[in-house]
Amino acid sequence: MTDPIDANFDALWNYDDPAGTEARFLEVRLTLGAAEDHARLMELDTQIARTQGLQGRFNDALAMLETVQVALRPEEARAAIRYELEFGRVLRSSGSPEAARPFFERAVALAEAAGEDRLAVDARHMVALVEPDPARRVSLMLSDLEFAAASADPDARSWRGTLWTNIGMAFHEIGDLDDALDAFETAAGFWEEDDPAKVLIAHWMVAWTLRLQGKLSEALATQAVLERAHAQAGTPGAYVQEELGELHLALANGPDAEDHRRLARIYFARAHGLLQEDLAGDPDRLARMKRIADGEEDD
Repeated sequence: MTDPIDANFDALWNYDDPAGTEARFLEVRLTLGAAEDHARLMELDTQIARTQGLQGRFNDALAMLETVQVALRPEEARAAIRYELEFGRVLRSSGSPEAARPFFERAVALAEAAGEDRLAVDARHMVALVEPDPARRVSLMLSDLEFAAASADPDARSWRGTLWTNIGMAFHEIGDLDDALDAFETAAGFWEEDDPAKVLIAHWMVAWTLRLQGKLSEALATQAVLERAHAQAGTPGAYVQEELGELHLALANGPDAEDHRRLARIYFARAHGLLQEDLAGDPDRLARMKRIADGEEDD
């Protein structure tokens, strides 16, 4: 039987289920007792730490990574890269982005020196994400795109959709919605090629930006297509429901106002029910959905 680590333990990841992924990794870990497994064990432990960080178990994650640091051997380059990368991620996720930056920068240097282009792009994009100035962030990510596009590694090139999405978010932060829209449309094209599962997210980003530009009819048409796609896939599309609520609320200022207000209430009620866990840290957003769903005026 093929060891799943040999095949590619990254394929075991489900980022929507970090607890389940941790359980799978712990099962694999039990198979890695031989001396020649040490480098793979070190890599796997960094990924277990990542699952713990995504669950908010930051102390567990840091403890695991500190164990890796002590046990790392000089020749274990990939494990060393992943150690720096995951330690930085835990620091960023736990609220210390500036402390995380040196870890990401070391990961970039190690990955580029080792010819690990995919990990280099991952580390580079994390350096950009902890940059507080959105204009500088765009510049860093454009450089990351050049690096990814020039790589012979298809896994490195597959980062283009993510990078363009992050660029779009930075343009949003700056207030440049035109360039944000262009970035999201470009991301959608790359995701069609590299990761079709993320295309719906890309089109959501496009429609979200269209709404903020005041192009309500275009945004509504796109979100309606996404709603049907989620229905066909059997997925709830919670954020699509929220956006449809926003769109109908905005359209309630024009013709057929009462119909739009009714639809806004329906969509916000659905979104409120679906997003309790995702938006647990944003109670004001949830409370606003509930108010509108209950027929109260928006503030």
